[in-house]
Amino acid sequence: MRVITLISLYVVLNLVLCIPAANAQLQPDTIGQETMSAPAENWFISKTGAGAYIYDGLSGEMQGMLSLAGFDAPSVQAYGPRREFYAAESYYSRRVRGDRTDVVTIYDYENLSPVAEIEIPKKIAVLSFAGHLGLTGNGRHLIVFNMTPAQSVSIVDVENRNFVGELSTPGCAIIMPTGEDDFLMICGDGTLQLIQLDQSGEEANRVRSEQFFVVEEDAVYDRPVRTEDGWLLISHAGKAFDVTRDGTQIMISEWSILSDADVEEKWLPGGGQLKTVHQNLGLLYILMHQGGEFTHHEPGTEIWVFDVNQRRRIARIELEVAARNVMVTQESEPKLIVSDTEGGLHVYDARQMKLERTIEDPGPSTSLLVDF
Repeated sequence: MRVITLISLYVVLNLVLCIPAANAQLQPDTIGQETMSAPAENWFISKTGAGAYIYDGLSGEMQGMLSLAGFDAPSVQAYGPRREFYAAESYYSRRVRGDRTDVVTIYDYENLSPVAEIEIPKKIAVLSFAGHLGLTGNGRHLIVFNMTPAQSVSIVDVENRNFVGELSTPGCAIIMPTGEDDFLMICGDGTLQLIQLDQSGEEANRVRSEQFFVVEEDAVYDRPVRTEDGWLLISHAGKAFDVTRDGTQIMISEWSILSDADVEEKWLPGGGQLKTVHQNLGLLYILMHQGGEFTHHEPGTEIWVFDVNQRRRIARIELEVAARNVMVTQESEPKLIVSDTEGGLHVYDARQMKLERTIEDPGPSTSLLVDF
C-alpha cells in the first residue's frame, strides 16, 4: 500500500507541474462571423419548431438559420428587393405565460439577425400556415392574420416600419395577395372576400364573390397556392377552383383533379402543405392518398402532377415514405421539395420527376416549406 501511495503521489505531482507548460502552448479560440451569400432561385426555407432552416436546393447544403419564435411564428416571408425576411412572432415574459407581446420582426439576409421590430395587436393566429402571412404585390404592406377567436388582420408597413391598423374580417381567413396592394380571403359562407388598400395601407374597398362551395358538403383546403395569374384552391373531394380577378370582379372557374376511375379507387388529396404550383410552367404538384371521408389530413403516398392550363394529369410519383408537405421552386429548372412523415427532406427534379438527393440530418421535422 505504501509503495502504491508513493507512486500515485509522484504521478500527480508530475501532472500538476506539466499543466501550466501545456496551457501556455494553447492559443485562445477566436469567434468568427460569416455572412450569408446571395440566395439563388433554388433556395428554400424549412420552417420547424426550432426556427427556419435555409437550404440550397441544388447542393442540399444548409446556408443559415433564422431563430424564430418557434411554433408561435405562423410563417416567414422573404423579400429579395430589400433583402429582408418578415415574420410575425408572439412572445411571453415567462416564456409560456405572463405578459404577451406580438411583433413583426424584420431580419436581414446577410446576418440573419433582427434589424427591426414592429409591435402589433396581441392577436396573431399562432399556427404554421403560409396563408396567415402575406406581403402585398408592391412589397410595402405585410398582412398578418389574427384569431382570438374573432378574425381580423393587422396591416404593417414594412417599408416605413410602422403598424398601420387592424381590419375586422369576421368569418374570413387566409391571406392571398393580389394586384399591387390588395388581398383575397376565404370565407366560411363559401365565398371569397377582396379587400383593397390605399397607398397608406388603409382599407379603400371590400367586395365578395358569389358562393362557390358549401363547407358542410365539400370544404376547400385553407392552403391556396399562387398560379401565374391568380390562385388555385382544392376541395377535400378533389374539385379545383382557379381564381382570378379583374378590378373588383372575382372570377372563379371549376374543374376536377379526379377521374371516375380515381373516385372508384378512393383517391383523395391530403396532407399539410399538400400542393404547390410552378407558375411559369403551369404545373401543379399535389399529395394524394387512398381513403374515405374526413381523411383530408392523411399524408400523401403519391404526388400527382397536373398541367393546370390543360387541366389534365401528366405524371404520378410513388413515395417510399408518405409525405406531408411539398413545395416547388420557381426557377426555370425547378426543384420539388418534399418533407415526409419520418422527418426526411428530399429534393426532386421537378421536370423529370426524379429524386436527386435526400438532405441528411435536416433537424426538426418540417412544419412548412417556403420559397424564396
